[in-house]
Amino acid sequence: MMKEATLLALSEGMELDQIQITETGLVVSVISTHPQSCCPLCLQPSSHIHSRYHRTLKDAPCVGRQLQLSLTVRKFFCRNPYCSQKVFTERLKTLAEPWARMTTRLREQITSIGLATCGKGGVRLGDRLGIETSRNTTLRRMMEVPDDARGSVVYLGIDDFSFRGGYRFGTILVDLESHRPIDVLPDRQAETSAAWMRDNPEIAVVSRDRGTEYAKASTQGAPQAIQVADRFHLCKNLTEATQRLLARSQAEILAVNQTENESRSDEPTKQQISTQEWRPPEPACVKKARLARRAGRYARYQQVVEFGQQGMTPKEIAGRLGLSDRTVQKWLAAGTFPEVRERRKKSSSFDAFAPFVLKRWKEGEHKGIALYREIKAQGYTGSDRSVYRYLATLKQTEMQAPVNVERIKKYTPNTAVWLFVRDPKTLDEIEQEDLVAFCQTSNTLKRAYDLVQDFFTLVHKRQGDRLDTWLERVVASDLEELQSFAVGVEKDKAAVKAGLTWSINNGQVEGQVTKLKLMKRTMYGKAGFSLLRQRVLHAV
Repeated sequence: MMKEATLLALSEGMELDQIQITETGLVVSVISTHPQSCCPLCLQPSSHIHSRYHRTLKDAPCVGRQLQLSLTVRKFFCRNPYCSQKVFTERLKTLAEPWARMTTRLREQITSIGLATCGKGGVRLGDRLGIETSRNTTLRRMMEVPDDARGSVVYLGIDDFSFRGGYRFGTILVDLESHRPIDVLPDRQAETSAAWMRDNPEIAVVSRDRGTEYAKASTQGAPQAIQVADRFHLCKNLTEATQRLLARSQAEILAVNQTENESRSDEPTKQQISTQEWRPPEPACVKKARLARRAGRYARYQQVVEFGQQGMTPKEIAGRLGLSDRTVQKWLAAGTFPEVRERRKKSSSFDAFAPFVLKRWKEGEHKGIALYREIKAQGYTGSDRSVYRYLATLKQTEMQAPVNVERIKKYTPNTAVWLFVRDPKTLDEIEQEDLVAFCQTSNTLKRAYDLVQDFFTLVHKRQGDRLDTWLERVVASDLEELQSFAVGVEKDKAAVKAGLTWSINNGQVEGQVTKLKLMKRTMYGKAGFSLLRQRVLHAV
């Protein structure tokens, strides 16, 4: 019988008597053979047997069948004259607790199943494993698990989670050294978290998100601790600011492109400059006046078309709008808005040297002063400023030629933002071309891209000492969305700088929150906070 006793993991002093197979499972008879037992009150050993009785216990299933232990347990006389307990029952603590109806190992199994699946789920899983239990029993076993002594907490991670739909929130506290949750609070109020921190004065570092409640709680409850702002939340806040900037800039780009398309609908697209037609760029004031005149002509053209559709004669339209009859007739006959022909290019002393400059430009010489010196040596009599003006046309053509606005149209701000925040090395060839299209089309986005990538360099390389310089660059820019982000960083600069310098982050806490959400959803929203806390703190 020793092999069978070893197989059933019976404690010393327990002897297996017989095994019976029934319709419901197995019944194993066990006899206690220990020569003596200690009184539970005075702890004095006794070997004087008073009587025997049978005790029935449910045990862990064996080979998929329910197992029941039939114990023959003895009672002893207590021979201590000063003890009030005259007769006592021997204790089998390694096998079962006094007055228990199941063995300790079956109780531990039910507790583990409940912590992993909760009440109803534990019943269904237990039935599959051959363990007969009820929902209330499973829940009772879970709630009886005592809180472990957590000891001192030096590195604390804190974050919130929602109970339901974001209307009510709780707080989870994680020991960043042991990677274990140490407590769960029923709300995320600063007072609740601060009170918990005051009970743990050994806290040296608090890793948190950028919420004001936890910042306030850390200041009040653990003023001795260093606060560290989580890098993930910093990147998330910057990504949201970049997304808002893209939404505004993208709308402006598309609006400007539509206006320019209307203004040059009949003009041929020129991506290469001919030396015969190469001219300096049109001054901004001249271009503005030209477009204003064109807008007036286009408005009058629309009036002419409208009156013509109403059946008015060209003479009546001309008299009403103050135009000549010939102009009205020409506009009606054209069918589309007639653009004014571009004025003929004026000759310049630069024309003779234009082929040489274009050749040197294609060879890679883009410095204006170098080109000016070369053509001056060949006899150019003009000024260097004139050369710079002609080169400005080359630069504009070089920047505008590869830009395809259709690439920008296919992106929404939600998708375009990932071109700006990702590492350029991870972008494929098409994504890199799309990013170039954004930056070439808008100087605002080009400056924003440089600032965003520089901040992510601070995060990845943990260069917190460069934070002040970066903030100064943002303040000096005209990017309102990034300036708003910088204002928030300034308010929490000490914690942000620590987050950009230390290796500590809230990654562990975010993982525990994800695990908590899984537990919460397996409870179907029916259970209370105390059960959720028990499952989180004693997760299998």
